[in-house]
Amino acid sequence: MNELEEVRAKIEKIDWEIIALIEKRVNLAEKVLESKKHKDKAINDESQNQIVLNRAVNVATEHNLDSGALKEIFKILIKMNIDRQHELSGEGNLP
Repeated sequence: MNELEEVRAKIEKIDWEIIALIEKRVNLAEKVLESKKHKDKAINDESQNQIVLNRAVNVATEHNLDSGALKEIFKILIKMNIDRQHELSGEGNLP
């Protein structure tokens, strides 16, 4: 295996780790939804969404990463969790 193939193999391993972490994050949607139901909160919590986005931007900046790109990634992650909560509550768009 040449150097490029080795680096690509490392990237692929990291990609799988990222996917596993996203799965863990989305799976927490059920616990979040249960807590929101007990507190009579809406599924989409804009103030919490903003806290998550601000945190992502701050951490990205601290690590010298593109904060705009990371913010967009976290918007997608938030949407995935919101969509999952809607599905769990019976409001999803499942066939």
